[in-house]
Amino acid sequence: MRLTVGKGLFKIGSNMDSNLKLDATSAYARIREEILSGRRMPQERLVAQRLADELGISRTPVKEALARLEIEGLAVRVDAWGYVVRSISLRDADDLFEARLIIEVANARLAAERATEGEVLAMNKMLDASAKRLRKGDLAAFQSCARGVHERIAESTGNLQVIRMFKQLNDLVVLFGVSLLRLNPERSAEILAENTAIVGAIQERRREDAARLMHEHITRGHDSFRTAISSSRMSIPLD
Repeated sequence: MRLTVGKGLFKIGSNMDSNLKLDATSAYARIREEILSGRRMPQERLVAQRLADELGISRTPVKEALARLEIEGLAVRVDAWGYVVRSISLRDADDLFEARLIIEVANARLAAERATEGEVLAMNKMLDASAKRLRKGDLAAFQSCARGVHERIAESTGNLQVIRMFKQLNDLVVLFGVSLLRLNPERSAEILAENTAIVGAIQERRREDAARLMHEHITRGHDSFRTAISSSRMSIPLD
């Protein structure tokens, strides 16, 4: 789009395009954070016009944001009216725990070999942040910090492919984990203790212990999930 005034020629199309991209990026970040923090629950409707009104922007960048969230597996398109927050099925959950055993156990072993002092310090700082959130009873913030420990472990491997796979997996772990902790809040203290032991093994370069502790941590999480299902405290579709 061009606007001519006298002898001057002004290009305003590029500014409009950049503003649209900024709005889409901001909308994506806001909606994503609300999903992962548990403020938007599984199966909650994500209607573009309603979200646009809440954010004070047009529908177009919101639609772009929702399409991106769908690609990342956090939203699911339902008919013409919009999207819903993704819910995790029983099959999804089992696949997720299996994938964690493959990726995160290897991460722990590699981290024990490769983590620098600064990276171990970052893990311990995230453990401290987890403990503070747990004392405050903020389960969503605790879950975010607890997964932050695992993210620091993944980053310390120095393997870009491993880090990329971990990040693809991690959003679904957070999405699922917040709901699970609300049903079984006592699991939070166990998670903190298990993460502390894993980081301790990494810090002391005990690679096989780090891998074993990570395997046990993930397996206990799976067992906790299965217990919630069998006691009917958690409603979850099969597929």
